[in-house]
Amino acid sequence: MFLDKFRNRYSFNFLAICGWIIFILFMIYTLPELYIQYIVGNTAHAIGVGFTFLGILILTIIFFILTFFVYVFEIGSWKRITNEKFLNNKYTQMAQILGIVFAFLPILILILCFILLFLQDISYKI
Repeated sequence: MFLDKFRNRYSFNFLAICGWIIFILFMIYTLPELYIQYIVGNTAHAIGVGFTFLGILILTIIFFILTFFVYVFEIGSWKRITNEKFLNNKYTQMAQILGIVFAFLPILILILCFILLFLQDISYKI
């Protein structure tokens, strides 16, 4: 698989852990507000959801910068994870892959919002 050559790096695992943190924050702070808006129809919480999402997006960028610094330190010191039991565990592999996906979740949502706004703008012009 594509990610197999990165799985023994500390920076990859750090980014996966950061992805899980981002996912937990996203689930705790953003989704309940969106659920309330959808069920009740109250849009007064929309600005709160926007600020919360902006905070999570800023935290994501900080995590990416920290991951880069961990990667640079890792390259300079030649440190790698050598525990084969950890590397070959299927649950660890699944958690790593989901963590990487969750790390990119706020950026993907932001890109999706821009695409939807662009498509909406095009549909109004037609």
